[in-house]
Amino acid sequence: MTSNENISWETIACPVCESESFTHLFKKNTEPFVKCDKCSLILINPRPNYEKIKETYGNDYSRDYAKKATTKLKRSLRRVRLIKNRYVSTGRWLDIGCSAGFVVRSAIDSGFDAFGIDIEPWGINYGKTNLQLNNIVAGIIEDQSYPDQYFDVISLYDVIEHVPDLNLLVNELKRILAAKGVIHIITPDIGHRRVTKPLSDWKEIKPSEHLYYFNKTTLNKLFNKHGLNIVKTDFAFKTSLKAYIQHI
Repeated sequence: MTSNENISWETIACPVCESESFTHLFKKNTEPFVKCDKCSLILINPRPNYEKIKETYGNDYSRDYAKKATTKLKRSLRRVRLIKNRYVSTGRWLDIGCSAGFVVRSAIDSGFDAFGIDIEPWGINYGKTNLQLNNIVAGIIEDQSYPDQYFDVISLYDVIEHVPDLNLLVNELKRILAAKGVIHIITPDIGHRRVTKPLSDWKEIKPSEHLYYFNKTTLNKLFNKHGLNIVKTDFAFKTSLKAYIQHI
């Protein structure tokens, strides 16, 4: 991170409850981590502008991910099978933040008509070239103009904590999710019993990269605003929140 003098900063209201009252917790790499006084969401605020944030999304992530293709494909297949056995056995699947496309490949192999989107062009090119994926694109979900209630499954694995406009994203998820569809989210869980103390030492505290830090309550409040609700969470040994979300 460069010095404060070279960064323009953006102050936001709490995306969960709209409060503008925060308690300062600590700074890391010059960025202030705060806690919402009303709903307890922890976030970076003020934060660097979006152009600076986008610099954290280089191609290195997808390149490193692709090097572990065999392991990542096995994990992706386990996740797809879990959804298939519990909620939706067939239909359309959208993986947001698909990186190299392993979840998309696994969903296709499990009988879904699967799509993917990611802002890293390298990962999209890898998926098309190495995994023979046709329905993956580089970009953001709000620009794709998918039809209403189009997807039976939407997955966001290690994505939501990066998104600058949470309410824009969740509103779009609500619109494109089928009536009996399910959203599967995995994100760092700040309420997990194994979170490091002091909080500033937790490995998931990543300036300009992880903009928000959810627990089950704050994540559910965000989705409740848009007519969605957490229906189940899975046990996680690591400090992850694994949530299944459906229409209220």
